Amino acid sequence: MSDYENRTDSMRKVKQYYEHYKETGRQQSVLHRDVRRFVLSVIRTGRLGNAMFEYSALYGLANLTNRIPVLNPDFRDLAAIFHLLVPVREKTLQLKVQYNQRDFVETYDVAETVRTLFALPVDVKLFGFFQYFRYFSHVDKEIRKQFTFRDSIQRRVRHFFSETFTKADESVKVGIHVRRTDLSMKNWISFGFGPPPASYFENAMNYFRKRYKNVRFILCSDDLLWSSQHIRAGDVTFVENRPPEVDMAILASCDHVIIGNGSFGWWVSWLCRGVTVRYKRIPEYNTYIYNATLGDHWPPEDDYNHYVVIDS
Repeated sequence: MSDYENRTDSMRKVKQYYEHYKETGRQQSVLHRDVRRFVLSVIRTGRLGNAMFEYSALYGLANLTNRIPVLNPDFRDLAAIFHLLVPVREKTLQLKVQYNQRDFVETYDVAETVRTLFALPVDVKLFGFFQYFRYFSHVDKEIRKQFTFRDSIQRRVRHFFSETFTKADESVKVGIHVRRTDLSMKNWISFGFGPPPASYFENAMNYFRKRYKNVRFILCSDDLLWSSQHIRAGDVTFVENRPPEVDMAILASCDHVIIGNGSFGWWVSWLCRGVTVRYKRIPEYNTYIYNATLGDHWPPEDDYNHYVVIDS
């Protein structure tokens, strides 16, 4: 059996594992744990999108392994944005044993991660990207309740829409997220998150223009100069001078979204209840993130997730 076949078989077992988990309601091996519950924490890396993956993986893995999830002070900003159930500590909890995601498995093998944590009868801190929805898909509804924006952010979103559109406006609102700055670098392109070309965004916008008679686009980006030069149209509103969490909340409040690359856009798609138009080459074939998830990067379609895949 080839390496790819081995990893495909492993991913198939992960999916079967979760189907079994949904049916039984809890993982049977939890019943055989020692009375003492061990602690699980996660090292904070990256910005908002990464922090959301790290928190979700922490919450999901702690649930699967009967550990106590702990958040250190560097997650205080995330707790100020969302209604997290895991409290943030005043001081960092120093743990000696560190689980480095890529040291154990080349794929984001959730079942293997769970088995490894069960084999470690000590408190553990996680380190890695954990950009994979199956770490927390079994607690998806709980995560959705926690990832609701706090009132202060929702007030800013309402103010944006009332300031930008009249009460009589009945247009379909489509959010666009364009990320370019850091992900235009060579190492991120090889990771699998290279930015889509301008032609992709034009094709994605035309999809909605053909579908609806009255549509308005709301664009958020870390490179508004590039966006204003390449995505120019009278039906586009550019969001400026707002923090990332407000950008995310505005986009998630739209009827539908168009996303490019990166974890920020992934979460915008996950939070939005409408259709997500996504780029066919994210993640790019045979890159790290593609191979780590074996192409299983996007949650399956359900009541929340609806996709239209477009190339450039």
